[in-house]
Amino acid sequence: MSIFTVAQIIDKPRPSERARVASTFGAESLTFGELQVRSESVAAGLREAGFRQGDRLGALMQNRLEWLEIFFAVARLGGVLVPLNHLLTPHELGYILDDSGARWLLAEDAAWGKVDGLPADTRERVTAISVGAPQPESIPYGQLAESPRLGEAPAIDGDDLLLLQYTSGTTGSPKGAMHTHATVLWNAISQRQQFSIDETTVYLCLPALSWVAGFHSLHLETLWSGGRSVLNPTDRSFDPVEFCRLVERERITTFACVPTVLRRVLGVDDLDRYDLSSLRTAVLGGEPVPVHLLEEMTARLPHMAGIQAYGMSEFPSLVTLLEPEFAASKLGSAGRANPASQVRVVDGEGADCAPGTIGEILTRSPANMVGYYGKSEETARVLRGGWFHTGDLGYIDEDGFLYISGRSKDVIISGGLNIYPAEIEDVLSRHEAVAEVAVIPVADDKWGEIARAVVVLEDGATVEEGELREYVEPFLARFKIPKSWKISHGPPLPRTPSGKLQKFKIIEAEQRESAVAGRKD
Repeated sequence: MSIFTVAQIIDKPRPSERARVASTFGAESLTFGELQVRSESVAAGLREAGFRQGDRLGALMQNRLEWLEIFFAVARLGGVLVPLNHLLTPHELGYILDDSGARWLLAEDAAWGKVDGLPADTRERVTAISVGAPQPESIPYGQLAESPRLGEAPAIDGDDLLLLQYTSGTTGSPKGAMHTHATVLWNAISQRQQFSIDETTVYLCLPALSWVAGFHSLHLETLWSGGRSVLNPTDRSFDPVEFCRLVERERITTFACVPTVLRRVLGVDDLDRYDLSSLRTAVLGGEPVPVHLLEEMTARLPHMAGIQAYGMSEFPSLVTLLEPEFAASKLGSAGRANPASQVRVVDGEGADCAPGTIGEILTRSPANMVGYYGKSEETARVLRGGWFHTGDLGYIDEDGFLYISGRSKDVIISGGLNIYPAEIEDVLSRHEAVAEVAVIPVADDKWGEIARAVVVLEDGATVEEGELREYVEPFLARFKIPKSWKISHGPPLPRTPSGKLQKFKIIEAEQRESAVAGRKD
């Protein structure tokens, strides 16, 4: 049994530490003592209901304090948490529940319509737990939380599986990145050191807790250090004015976001009327950060450091970091490897590339995932040689700074959310009027990138954009549905002699058309 596992992050030995507030959500809060007791009670209730060590539990909630309770309860029982993105459709959720082998599904009342919409065999297989208003054929969460404390916990080893973090791939099939207690702890401890997180830290958690950035970028680290987290509501669109009010009211010191969010905050007309002097650190990731945005941030929020980061669901969640003092001299860089990770760039033969030469980005860390659940061949491919092959392309300069050149995984990052074209193409190709389809990125002032569906129709077929949108809605979360469409009867999409789609040619053609249209305007 390991001396230290994830659940013990919140177990504070001294009375003064137990009395400190661990997390706040609106008018509600939990001290460390309350969080420890409630997570132990929920764990005891789960065990009484039949939960066993190694069981998988899918969690479908927007941000709320129960997320913390169930995370640590599952960890105490030696179970495996499967975070479920609340934006997904029942079809997508059913796939993840089936693929992970989840026997339990915890969902808040606002998401119960998606629970009812799950495939029948999936719904019948899982034991449902309802958070909030009790739902039919479910165990009320409040009943679990009122159980006596856990008592003796099962023996748990650091190498025991704790988390299945699902991330889609270019095949269109989501993959469960397997994380153990040890990989999660390594990820957390490296960030504690890197960002000087301590008991004075007040971390505003903007992302959904179902995402890697929710729990595993600064959040667990803050709790471990005795600081306080503030959960941002995720049931509404981001409001920059409300963000300013929240920072002022809660004296936020630290937050993480995509550049789009920071741009909206800096765009608040009367920003100076809010007391944002408590802010110390903003961690920026998900997409490249323009230097002019950092310059504006420094001018308007001079007391706050902006740190750029590059990471992934397979961990470390923050592989490289670019400190503010290098933002101008290392323009466009994703930074240098954090203390708990190593980064290489290799050629097609696996040899290290010379400085400035583009190749595939590899990373190695004790925080790396141990594999993709149920996908041994894919695991062997991406972890060959003991290094995680990211599929991203880039180069390292003479000073060890990493630059991202492209994404061989063919992912579109829109407002910080990953959109995988292969998943959308798979759905659209099933429509009887569609002969060919390619989904490509298009630059967008608001979102950074948006997805454009380039659709070639069958001879004689007719279909409108609205019909295609309606067709994909049951299968794709709203953020995945293309915001731009180009529908025609040809010519055919460009392909290699072997039939492989040459998507780069489609992108180049779209860029040329946009340039011509811009000149005409």
